[in-house]
Amino acid sequence: MPSDRADLLRFIEAARQQGASDEFLSQLLRSYGWPQREIERAFFELYERLTEQPIPAPSGGAGESARDAFVYLLAFSTLGIWTQALGQLGFIYVNQFIPDPVSPSYGDPAFDVAFSLARLIVAYPVYLLLMRQLIKELRLYREKHYSGVRKWLTYLTLLITVLIGVGTLITFLTSFLRGELTLRFLLKVIIVLALDGGVLAYYGAWLRRRPVQRQNPT
Repeated sequence: MPSDRADLLRFIEAARQQGASDEFLSQLLRSYGWPQREIERAFFELYERLTEQPIPAPSGGAGESARDAFVYLLAFSTLGIWTQALGQLGFIYVNQFIPDPVSPSYGDPAFDVAFSLARLIVAYPVYLLLMRQLIKELRLYREKHYSGVRKWLTYLTLLITVLIGVGTLITFLTSFLRGELTLRFLLKVIIVLALDGGVLAYYGAWLRRRPVQRQNPT
C-alpha cells in the first residue's frame, strides 16, 4: 500500500473512533485536496478490513460508466442541436426585420425556418427527457455527483461553449474597431452570447450541485 494512502487510512480510522461520520470525513478530505477516487479507495480498504470480507464487484461495472457516457453525450449533443437551431431562428428574424441592402441573402428563408423549427422540435424534447433522467439518477444515486464521466463531459461542453463565446466577442470587437458595427450585427452577437451565457450558468450550477442530505427517520 502506498504510504500516502496508508496515512490517509490511519487518519480515517482515528477520526471515526472520535465520532466523525464517513460523510463528514469524505467532505473534509475533498476540501483539503484529496482526490475523490483516493478517498473512496481508503474507505474500501477500511470496510474490507472491518468486515474481513472483500467488497463484491457489481454486475454492471464498466457498463454503467459506458451507459452514463452515452446518455451525457447524447444530452449534450441535443443541447448543441437545439441551441444552434434557436440561434439560427434568431438570426433569420433579425435578417427579416433589419435587411441588409448591400449583402444579398442566400438560400430560402422559408426552408431555413422550417429546418430550424424541425431541429428544435425534435432535439429539445429529447434533451429534456435525457436531463430529467440524469437528474433523477443523481437523486437516487448520490455517488454519481462525483462521477468522472459527469465532470469530464460537462467540462468539455463548457469548454466548447466558452470558445464559441470568445470567438463571438473577438468578431464583435474586430467589427467595432474597423467601424463596421451595425445594429443587425449587434443583435446577432447578443443572441449568441445570451445562449452561451444560459448554458454556462446552468451547467456551472450543475457542476456545483451536491447530493441532498438524507434525513434519518426518527
